[in-house]
Amino acid sequence: MRQGATQQAQAAESSGGGAMRAAFLAFAVLAIVVWIGIAIGANTRTPGVVGLAATVFGGLFSAVLTIAIGGTIALKLGAGAPVPLPAAAATDTPFPELAPALAELEALQHPAAHRTVERAAWRAPLGASAGIALWSAIVAMGAPGGVLDFAAVILGGALAGYGWALAQAARENADIYSQRAVDVLVGGLGAFNWRNAASVDLGSVSRAGLLPVSSGARTSGEVAGAHAGLAVRITPLETIPPSGGDKTSVFKGLLVDITAPHLGAAAMDELAAAMPAAPALIAQLSTLPHLGAPRSAIVDGRLFLAIPETGAPRVFDPPSQPGALLAAPRLARIRQVLGAVVHVADALAAPTQA
Repeated sequence: MRQGATQQAQAAESSGGGAMRAAFLAFAVLAIVVWIGIAIGANTRTPGVVGLAATVFGGLFSAVLTIAIGGTIALKLGAGAPVPLPAAAATDTPFPELAPALAELEALQHPAAHRTVERAAWRAPLGASAGIALWSAIVAMGAPGGVLDFAAVILGGALAGYGWALAQAARENADIYSQRAVDVLVGGLGAFNWRNAASVDLGSVSRAGLLPVSSGARTSGEVAGAHAGLAVRITPLETIPPSGGDKTSVFKGLLVDITAPHLGAAAMDELAAAMPAAPALIAQLSTLPHLGAPRSAIVDGRLFLAIPETGAPRVFDPPSQPGALLAAPRLARIRQVLGAVVHVADALAAPTQA
């Protein structure tokens, strides 16, 4: 996992030249658009010598200033390539068992933060250019346009471009958290991995009465793997009510699927009689933070547990901000939930290990 993080950091370093060019070109476009906007505004409000003077001197000064700012930002981008972070020692965190996952997270989010700066460096001026172009078109059609309006559209467009960069950064950091940090975490607990494509047998679960009637389900992925010879899956799930259905009955929680063909029990009371420890371990899941009482059923040799989530954030929700400080408690919670499910799997596998 560290090798993949180092490769991505090296790729981020090599992108410095492209970011410099993109930022400088974006500011060059902005400089041209600023000059055109000033020319349109000046000649619309004060046609003649005054408008021409404002176009030549005011427009030229603003364009040169914009180019100078763009060149300075481009040079800083080229000089500020991220340096790969050294591996953090387990003692550097209050959660030593999370150290590998947190190190992976930091190593990947560090260059991701630099990429956000690079994107903002060209998206903000392009957003400002779009705002000026729109303002110029409106003024050319006869609408009044003043200096304050001109400044407002520049600021608004730049903020829109910056927001565009931040939105992509949020998606990228969420992907890094789920696909890399969570994957490293669950892999350290056994033969588990995180996968984005979740396969949920809604038909079997609904027929068992564990989920409300729904037209489908939303999920961000699942933890899947094997433990003690049993296939185990944990899927964060939110059911979609049918058209015109009761939206208050939506299930939002975790669906646990443990495949144990050897069970020999077709109902939960039979399981309780054969394996008394299993129901007690299932009930203990409700003692974990923000989890309700599990509903359970056995369908074709598979134990299903529908565990409602009673609070926010949900177990597999990524942090709202990057960094190990916010990620550590969430990863610790995932580890706690997976550990409790593994104990249930141990209880189900016990007869085959005797």
